[in-house]
Amino acid sequence: MQNKPYIALGLMSGTSLDGIDAAFIETNGENVLSFGPSLCLPYPDTALLQETIQAALRWGFEGPRPEIFSRAQDYLDRAHMRAVSRICALHPDWGQRLEVIGYHGQTVLHHPARDGFMGQTLQLGDGAALAREFGVACVYDFRSADVEAGGQGAPLAPIYHEAMCRSSMFFGRVAVVNIGGVSNVSFIDPDADLRATDCGAGNGPLDSWVQKHGRGAFDAGGVLSLAGHVNQDLVDSWFERDFFLRPMPRSADRYDFDVLDMLGEASLEDGAATLAAFCAQGIARDVKDFAPDTVIICGGGRHNPAIMDKLAAHIDAKIITSESVAWDGDALEAQAFAFLAVRSLRGLPISFKGTTGVARDMTGGVLAEP
Repeated sequence: MQNKPYIALGLMSGTSLDGIDAAFIETNGENVLSFGPSLCLPYPDTALLQETIQAALRWGFEGPRPEIFSRAQDYLDRAHMRAVSRICALHPDWGQRLEVIGYHGQTVLHHPARDGFMGQTLQLGDGAALAREFGVACVYDFRSADVEAGGQGAPLAPIYHEAMCRSSMFFGRVAVVNIGGVSNVSFIDPDADLRATDCGAGNGPLDSWVQKHGRGAFDAGGVLSLAGHVNQDLVDSWFERDFFLRPMPRSADRYDFDVLDMLGEASLEDGAATLAAFCAQGIARDVKDFAPDTVIICGGGRHNPAIMDKLAAHIDAKIITSESVAWDGDALEAQAFAFLAVRSLRGLPISFKGTTGVARDMTGGVLAEP
């Protein structure tokens, strides 16, 4: 039956490299019928992945692929297999009914289309390996088809955000903001086509700043960002970068916002405050253009009070977190790729002119069968 519901498991590993998010949903690819369990499985060691990303940045899609990519992909596949095994063992009532896996993989390099040049994107992860391991269909490589058709390849979650707003019976103009390594926003208006864009820096530069100073993986509780002073002149200069001059929709690689060297001799706290402001103001610039009634904040950035305070100072709309509407803000992206996997199985579009700039609505993802 074309409209049959599937038990789908989404797997997401973001550019923050904090681990693998896994989440079950039941969906027909149009509506979410029920939500299942989720988990986050941290990577035991990110050294290989960090080295891989640096190799990808040096490679830049020119010449032979670095040898490290194959080692990193094997590591990623095995790590994702552990996540699948773990969540299925913990929740056999869902695991035994699993029908399809949506495997995002790990983005190691993303060059969006611009100035008449075709974009390129690379997510490491072999869906065929997961299909063989678990004996179920696996959809992966979600972004390449959109990029090859002239789209930005990101963001892809907006169609899921729209379904979530519909299931939550939101009325009016809603902006759903995800703050991960990069920030992005979906604009949902019942009287208009779906729109979306990457906004700019998310947690990525702030995480890197904290790690550089040996103070952990991220600014826990926003303690450092709240204690510092913002260098607004520096933030304003960053908004003169090419990314912010491009029209929406646009997409970015986390390292498009590698501004740490420009902080000079700033203290740990002042640098953190400045990077939190860079994140929040980048989001606000795009959100204000849409003029929403409500802004829903998802992703890791919602846990940083400094970012949330700065968003409130720059956006004239009701700002709430995903928990306020009973959404699981930590599992949302993994849920989205479960949803997209089912849409891909059904041949439904996952990217749209208003979300990635692709010329026509199109489906995506590569299907691997056991």
